[in-house]
Amino acid sequence: MKFSVLSSEFFSFLFSGPAFVCKPAFQGSGGPSPLHCLAATATPPFQSGVGLNGKNDGTSLQTRKNKRRFIRKLALFALSCTMLMSSCATAQELAARDNASASADGKGSAESQALLDASDTYASEQDQLLEKEIQEELKKKKKSSKSKKNKEKDKVTLIEEEVAAMKSGEETQNGVRRKELELPGIEHELSQKFLRQYLTASGQKVLVRSLENAAPYLPYILEQLKERNMPLILQYLPIVESNYLPNAVSRSGATGIWQFMANSMAPYLEKDSWYDERRDPWKSTDAALSKLEYNFRFFGDWELALAAYNCGAGAMGKFVKQNPGKDFWYLAENEILKKESILYVPKLLAIADIIENAHYYGATGIEEAVKAIENVEPEKFTYIKTAGMFSFNQISKATGVSKTKVKTLNPALFRNCTPAREVYSLRLPGDMPEDTEENLKKQGVATDAVMYTVKEGDSLWGISRRYGITVEDLCSVNEISEKKVLSIGKKLIVPIFN
Repeated sequence: MKFSVLSSEFFSFLFSGPAFVCKPAFQGSGGPSPLHCLAATATPPFQSGVGLNGKNDGTSLQTRKNKRRFIRKLALFALSCTMLMSSCATAQELAARDNASASADGKGSAESQALLDASDTYASEQDQLLEKEIQEELKKKKKSSKSKKNKEKDKVTLIEEEVAAMKSGEETQNGVRRKELELPGIEHELSQKFLRQYLTASGQKVLVRSLENAAPYLPYILEQLKERNMPLILQYLPIVESNYLPNAVSRSGATGIWQFMANSMAPYLEKDSWYDERRDPWKSTDAALSKLEYNFRFFGDWELALAAYNCGAGAMGKFVKQNPGKDFWYLAENEILKKESILYVPKLLAIADIIENAHYYGATGIEEAVKAIENVEPEKFTYIKTAGMFSFNQISKATGVSKTKVKTLNPALFRNCTPAREVYSLRLPGDMPEDTEENLKKQGVATDAVMYTVKEGDSLWGISRRYGITVEDLCSVNEISEKKVLSIGKKLIVPIFN
């Protein structure tokens, strides 16, 4: 009877949990020890749970429950094995134990209950530890999630506040109100990218140098913008184009502070073998503003007009025709325009915003550069007509204006002389006496000139004698020393005096 009961418990345990096998590990004359009965399955039940972190780390609540269930079954199995071994003893041993069966059963029950009580105590302790670990893990996750959400919220809030401040001009930094720009779009992500770039130390240095370069020309540009009733933000466009360098030449051949291409300068500017009006900041300013005015009248939108200045009115007209009713930002965001044209307007807005709000951004270097040129009146000039070729040396000698100043005021004259065979309007300081033009004529004018290519055996003396001029005249026009050794292939301007 005992055997059948124990067997039923034993086989019930086998079929309700993991299968067990007994390894042949005998102790003395007894049977296999219950302690050597191991699970036959490769993965015990307490190894199949999923932890709090989503991995098979054996730390989840279900895993802990499986472990406790396993311990209880193991205890029951050990007890069953012990009693089974007793039931399989010899009849003599059974008879001898009949007298003490009550006490043996009582002792076995006490041992079983003690083992189960210990198992329950262990399980209870494990439950408490597990519950504590779970609560701590949940707190950490909740705190981490809350911290992450707060950071994201703070970041979004900060950006929204900055954009709102930009739009409303609120007094938020350095005790000053941010000046709003004439054109919208500074809050756009493309503009913000350039804003961050130019607010770096190196970016601010670039803007300071550009403003220093702009000092001779900016007052005139501002005056023209006001007279034409155009947005004053356009005064910063030469920074985008050339950093206000009159002699700037791009890889594609765009020249001057406004970067005119040779095929886009007509009908505004002229160029020949003696001068290039794209290099003249005053003449090119008049041309650039006229071109921008035309673009605005055509497109009816300053952002499109500016982008058209970069990519060409023809190309922009094609983009607008293909996307009717769409503005610049739509064309930029959908990458319909070329990359350079997409970045053109945002870059201008960022530069203008920093310069206009230098104190707001704490850009002290830029602020000082702005103060140095603000409220400065445009320089006044005297224009005289030259018929024929005069070198800068001759002009300086006749007018008393330094050669450097003559060159600065006439950067279009890249051969350092006025053109031969034509009348040219020479720019000089505004306080020149009325007889300046007559004094210049007395210097002797070359009514014609030729371009001479140096050959083997040529010398300054030989060339000047061939054309009936002095070595001094030849050297003055070409700005070379009389002792210079000529290199074969060099081109010289040879003035012809009648």
